[in-house]
Amino acid sequence: MTRVLELLKDDPREDFQRIRELIQGRLVDAQNFLVVDRLRSWLQSLFSQALNRISDRVELVPGAVSHLKYRTCGPAHTIYVYGDYEYSVDFVPAIRLAAEQNVLPTKQLEYLNTSYWEAIPKPLKTLTETSTISFRSSFYAVEKLMLQGVHENCRNAIRFMKKFRDVKTNLGNCKSYYIKTLFLWKIIQEPNSYWQNPLSFILPDMFHDLAEHLGRGVIPFFWDPELNMLDALTRKQVREMYLCVRRIPKMLWAAGISRNKLSLFVLQAFCHKKERNLNLKCSSRRKRNVIKGLKTT
Repeated sequence: MTRVLELLKDDPREDFQRIRELIQGRLVDAQNFLVVDRLRSWLQSLFSQALNRISDRVELVPGAVSHLKYRTCGPAHTIYVYGDYEYSVDFVPAIRLAAEQNVLPTKQLEYLNTSYWEAIPKPLKTLTETSTISFRSSFYAVEKLMLQGVHENCRNAIRFMKKFRDVKTNLGNCKSYYIKTLFLWKIIQEPNSYWQNPLSFILPDMFHDLAEHLGRGVIPFFWDPELNMLDALTRKQVREMYLCVRRIPKMLWAAGISRNKLSLFVLQAFCHKKERNLNLKCSSRRKRNVIKGLKTT
């Protein structure tokens, strides 16, 4: 942060000087490196102060008061809303950096088609000499453009796979980013016409990719293929996920032959028990439309 502090020091504006004092006094170490835990603690204090000022409650709708709770998990600052409707909102702080400041391998630079990337203050589990000043690189904007640049079946398939993950308790370690990464690799490996296939074709193929990678215990990070994202898990955890998905591709292929079989399989594999019971009460026409969409979109 040395260059930032120098620029702030030369600016006479009072608010800029306050920012310089904050950074220099609370957020950096002796070498002017931004310290992850100090930044996170400062942000936590801001969230707590803001919620205290409104007594941890908010009236989003006249006469309906919702209570708020604040927690942190990894880099995310999460506010839980309790009331007539219960939900949570994640805030993930990021430091935007110019594209020329990238840390990508040369080959991956061709996919960095935005003017910036971001550094996320995520604490590392393994302590090293630089762990306190290490940030996680994030290319969310680029990834979003890549996913939006192909047929919507790509994004729909991601939703189905995440839904399957949420239904299966032994897939709790299968992070959404693992699934997203498989699709990023597929986008650069296949022509755009691939995503115009029906979901009944794409889903078995992508589940096959997931099972294959879990079986090998490797999901390469898209932006630096030398990094294996599954290294954060134990062999037992990876094996458990593999056993859960290894038969799904063949079952989807087989179920896709018959509309009735596909309907039953979708209910069993992609729905919670309550959702299955609710779906059984739906009209047969609605169920036919859902399956038709799976086969044709």
